[in-house]
Amino acid sequence: MFSNSAPTQDVIIAGQHSGKPVKITPAAKPIYDNLVELARDHTNYWAQITVKAINELAAGRLHQSNIFVKPGAVHRNGTEEFVMILPGCKVTCEKLDADGFRILYFEADIHYGELIESAKKPGLYTATYKGNDFWDTELEKHGYIKEEKNRMVTVSDSRYKDPDRAATVAAPRIAEAPFTGGSGMVNGDGFDLHFTPGEKKLGGLRNYRNAIRVNQNTELNESALLLARTMYQAKDIQGVRWISEDGGSGVLTQAMTILAGQGVKLPNHKVFLFNPTTSPNTAVKAAHSLQMKLDRHFNKTRVLNVVGNRDQLELIGNRWKSKADSLTTLQAASDIFAHGKSMHGVGLTIGTIAAGTAAVAGAGITAPAALTAFLTAVGGVVAVGKIAGGAAKLGNTLVANLLPEHHDRLKGKF
Repeated sequence: MFSNSAPTQDVIIAGQHSGKPVKITPAAKPIYDNLVELARDHTNYWAQITVKAINELAAGRLHQSNIFVKPGAVHRNGTEEFVMILPGCKVTCEKLDADGFRILYFEADIHYGELIESAKKPGLYTATYKGNDFWDTELEKHGYIKEEKNRMVTVSDSRYKDPDRAATVAAPRIAEAPFTGGSGMVNGDGFDLHFTPGEKKLGGLRNYRNAIRVNQNTELNESALLLARTMYQAKDIQGVRWISEDGGSGVLTQAMTILAGQGVKLPNHKVFLFNPTTSPNTAVKAAHSLQMKLDRHFNKTRVLNVVGNRDQLELIGNRWKSKADSLTTLQAASDIFAHGKSMHGVGLTIGTIAAGTAAVAGAGITAPAALTAFLTAVGGVVAVGKIAGGAAKLGNTLVANLLPEHHDRLKGKF
C-alpha cells in the first residue's frame, strides 16, 4: 500500500512560507505521502490526525500529551530527538538548532482502519437499546457523533469484550448523570459510545500512578486523540453531553486537555464523570479551560473508589474558586460536609459489614464465589433500599461497590 519511491534529499513539507520549516528525510517521505492520500478519505480520520500533527509543527504547537522526548537524545550538534505518538503511527522527529523540525522516520500501521472496524482499536459507535437490558452498537466510520441537540456521548472504561457489552454496562450508569433524564430517556434516545478496547480496566488503585497523573499516561493517548477529534468536530452541536464511565474518565480528561491546549472552547457542552477511576480534579480543570457547563454535581463516585475520592476536596475548592463555574459558597460548604460525612461513616462501618457478609456466606472475604452468591441473594432488596433506615443505605453501598454491574441491573427492576 505504501509507495517505495523516495526523493534523494530532505524535502520541506510544511512551513515553506511562514512558521518553522518542517523537513522530511527521503526514507520517510513515501510513507508521509501515503498518509496524506489516506487522509483525503474521511473514513481514515486517524490519518488526518497524523497529517495535522505534522503540519502543526510548523506553527510550533507541540501538544505535551502526545510528544515524548527520548532520554539522552540531545545530540552534539544541538538537535534533539523526540517521538510523536499518534493513532496508528509513531513519528520520530528531530528538533533542529535552527528553529525547525526534521521528520526522521515513521512506524505506521497500514491496517489501522481495519483494526478500528473490528473493534481492536478505539472507535466511535452509535448505541441503540434493543430491550431486555441489551444494547446494540454500530461503528460510525467517520468518527462523528449524531448531529442532534443535547446528544449524549459516553466514554467507556476498557476491558469489555466488545462495544455492545460496553454500551450495556454503561447505559444505567450514564443515567445517573443529572442531565440525562434517567434510564427512560437514555433507553429511548440512545447515545454515542467512544469505545476503548483493552485487557484491563483504566486507572484505579492498581494503576495508581497513572490514575493520579492521568495526562502523563501514554497508554490512553491513542484513544484520547481520537476522542479529541470527535469532540472538536461536534463543537457546533448544541448541548452535547459528554459522560465518562469508570476508567473512561482518563480518556475524556486527556481529550479535554488536548483541546484546551489548542485553545478550543465548548461553552454549550456539558460534562459528567460517573465513578471516575482517574483524578477528577484534573478533569475539572480541563473542563474549566474549555468553558464547559458543569452541573451542581460534576461527578458521582462510589465510596470505595480511592482514586476517585482522593482529591474531591481539592476539586470542590477549585470549582468554588473558578470564574468558569457556578458553584456557590453555600453549595461548596455543603459538598465538603457531605463528602466528609460519607467517608467517615463508611470508614466505621464498611469493614464490619463486609466481614459479616463473608461470615453469612460461609467463607472468607477473599472467596469471590461465595461472596457473590450471598450478595446476589440479598441484593434484590438491599440495592433498592427495601431495608429501612441506615442499614439499607450501607447495604446498598456494599452491593454497589462489590457487585456494581449486578447493582446496576437491579435498580431498573424494582
